Amino acid sequence: MKSKEKKSERSHLICGTVTLLLAIFTAIASVVFIIFKCWSNKAYAEKWKDYDECGI
Repeated sequence: MKSKEKKSERSHLICGTVTLLLAIFTAIASVVFIIFKCWSNKAYAEKWKDYDECGI
């Protein structure tokens, strides 16, 4: 009976660890995506900055 309880506890621990790692990965990926989008928008605005005065 105790071996089944230990396996169950270990299974819950592994499941919890995987869930935590997945949440951390998702958070890091979201931050990286937001930083990339901000950098991309800044580069785009910098590229077309000279044409703002042309009326195009």
